[in-house]
Amino acid sequence: MTRIVLKLGGSIITKKSQDRLEVDHETLDRLAREIGESINGLELFIVHGAGPYGHVPAKHYGLEEGFKGAPSVKGFSVTHSNMEVLNFHVVDALMQADVNAIAFQPSAAGILKSQKIVSMDVAPVAQMMGLGLVPVGYGDVLVDEDTKVNILSGDHLVPYMAEKLAADRVVIATDYNGIYEGKPGESKRLELITRDDLDILAGRKTHGTDVTGGIKRKVTELLDLAEKGIPVEILSGREEDYVKNALHGVTGQGTIISKG
Repeated sequence: MTRIVLKLGGSIITKKSQDRLEVDHETLDRLAREIGESINGLELFIVHGAGPYGHVPAKHYGLEEGFKGAPSVKGFSVTHSNMEVLNFHVVDALMQADVNAIAFQPSAAGILKSQKIVSMDVAPVAQMMGLGLVPVGYGDVLVDEDTKVNILSGDHLVPYMAEKLAADRVVIATDYNGIYEGKPGESKRLELITRDDLDILAGRKTHGTDVTGGIKRKVTELLDLAEKGIPVEILSGREEDYVKNALHGVTGQGTIISKG
């Protein structure tokens, strides 16, 4: 069995660029069907991004700045509740596509230290995957040893789980077909990224409200993973069958993150 960690970006399953709490059901349902058509022979762990469901309330309550009393407690509750709603939609779409999906709640399993995971029990996840279940995690709000509360980005959860689960590879589906030198669609797509290319990404930001850092920070964590022998590809979740092809082992559709 091939073990894969798949990330579905929040920007492709929601109306993130508009900061509306709205699921893009058409795209989500298509991606779920592609996953359902590819699941045979795979052990799959899925992470989905937050989109406005997480980023908007997290920013409103300043959760990325740590604990600030009662507003932080309220923000923790509101943000997590929103993410449970989005997670329900993702799990439901997968189940409708005959994928045996099950929700995985990071805030109930993990602890952060300065926004980095220092503890998370993945043994139950691995056992569920071995049974043929597909756990579906997400960006969440967690307790933090330094700041009391903080944001766990789905982009941080992906490399952590990939390493702990000894994944064979990672596939990340986003709005655009990989990483570009400049503005997507108006500049050259990078077919391969190594550490030598990080300066190109300095200052690049994602679309819509995002409290989890820019593209450079996210790619840096994926480079750390690639250097441990787990290949990563970032590709378009908007293009039909790209995710399906990637789950079947096709590479080179988007941008490959390589140890160089």
